[in-house]
Amino acid sequence: METTLTKQDILDLLKLQAIEFDKRQKEADERQKEAIERQKSFDKGMDELRKEVGGIGKSNGAIAEDFFYSGLSHSMKLANLQFDYVDRNLNRKRNNLQAEYDIVLYNNYKVAIVEVKYNFKISQLRTFYKDKIKNFKILFPQYKDFIIFGVVAGLSFEKGFFEEAQSFGFYILTQDNDRIQLLNTKDFIPKQIK
Repeated sequence: METTLTKQDILDLLKLQAIEFDKRQKEADERQKEAIERQKSFDKGMDELRKEVGGIGKSNGAIAEDFFYSGLSHSMKLANLQFDYVDRNLNRKRNNLQAEYDIVLYNNYKVAIVEVKYNFKISQLRTFYKDKIKNFKILFPQYKDFIIFGVVAGLSFEKGFFEEAQSFGFYILTQDNDRIQLLNTKDFIPKQIK
């Protein structure tokens, strides 16, 4: 027996399918909204985690800087070099140049510029040499006739760091319990940046 659908039956069937389609579309839209909310919540959590991890890195850097500043300001000495003054976090901007120097030791004719990192990387060493050391006399013209020494201080160092730092002629400092330890080899001769 064959069933024939009337025009009204077909319209009713299409109406039911449209209702079902609308219902499924609303459910899909709701799932999409929930997914967007979950993604926003996840992104917010990741932002908070990044800030927290960044804060830990900044805290570690501040701890390292405090340690080296305290030790150097107490001794006012670096290897066999004696200094009269020590400054911390010197900021200077001149024209388009700008730099911050973590620790600066000086007397009447020489300056030691100390770059401090918790975990010193070779790329940071190169930036210190290329940007900070080279621009110091431009940013601080009162030291234009002084002899400049570069110093890197860290609690840990990337592999290969020592060799490269010594090739720049930099003093290398680290922590040995509650003292500052000089890591350069006995035959090391610091380069004087004039």
